[in-house]
Amino acid sequence: MKKTKQAIKNFPTLVFALAINFFSFIRLAKAEQCDGTDSTILCNPLESESFTSLMESISQLAVEIGIPIAALFIIYSGLKLVTARGNEEAIKKAKEGLLWAIIGSGILIGAWTIMKILQSAVESLG
Repeated sequence: MKKTKQAIKNFPTLVFALAINFFSFIRLAKAEQCDGTDSTILCNPLESESFTSLMESISQLAVEIGIPIAALFIIYSGLKLVTARGNEEAIKKAKEGLLWAIIGSGILIGAWTIMKILQSAVESLG
């Protein structure tokens, strides 16, 4: 019983450590040569050539980072719900955490959807 309580107490730290290890998307800088021989040419540090492709890159990064984090929070809230063991206050907190995790996931997916709609509208204009 004591080990179970200790494991539950250390669970947030474990989740954070796993999130750092598994969901760290480190973008490496690309040190490429620019086309041309003129020394005044500036290289574009972004892979995007247009505003719509920049929007897509930013939203893709947000989704790549946000979805795993949202999944971790949903799993954590579910674990808290299971370990509440009839304690009404703990069940209430777990349900509230689950609700906010789902709301955050919805906001993330909604923002991505709005970005895709705006991207198609901008591309159709020009």
